Amino acid sequence: MKTTTLAAAFSFFSTYPDNPRWSWSAVSPDSKTVAVTIWEHEVGDDGSIDCFGDPGLTTWTSKPGNQERIRNLQIARDNCDALFHVIWVTARNLEENPWTIAGRYPEEHFMMKLIDLNEVTGEFSAVLVDPASAGHELRTMSDRPTKPPVYSLRIRTDRRRTSEATSRRAIATCPTCFMALPATGICDTCE
Repeated sequence: MKTTTLAAAFSFFSTYPDNPRWSWSAVSPDSKTVAVTIWEHEVGDDGSIDCFGDPGLTTWTSKPGNQERIRNLQIARDNCDALFHVIWVTARNLEENPWTIAGRYPEEHFMMKLIDLNEVTGEFSAVLVDPASAGHELRTMSDRPTKPPVYSLRIRTDRRRTSEATSRRAIATCPTCFMALPATGICDTCE
């Protein structure tokens, strides 16, 4: 799957966020479909995510994206058999704080099933499932047919370009949506 903008990833599931710049989740107009962004590296090999006791909880609990996600996870629990679609978010460098986004892409084959939700803090746990199977069988991260896009950091060198060596440079990113900026320096997503 090709990486995409957040708005395009949400629309892949016919869901619409409150704000395409800061939303972490979205819901369809009929409240029958929910999509949630999840940092791919935070999901265990067994396909589970557990945000309870997150050391960074105080930095994200009051953010509007978290408040919207709480509402949308409640909708998933109450209207969607606790199932929600996933938009995988990949980080450029896990050593950075905060992480910057290398890309986003919708999970086409599997969904997550909400296990627990703290409606005050937004902490939650969920597992990867196959919605097409009887009883929503659990899946692991390695079961996914869609693999994440590969990101490679471009590094500037002082050598001139030759036919076999290319000059590399860091990619400029939009400070709002963190997508790579085109040569114009103006973000196509946030215009």
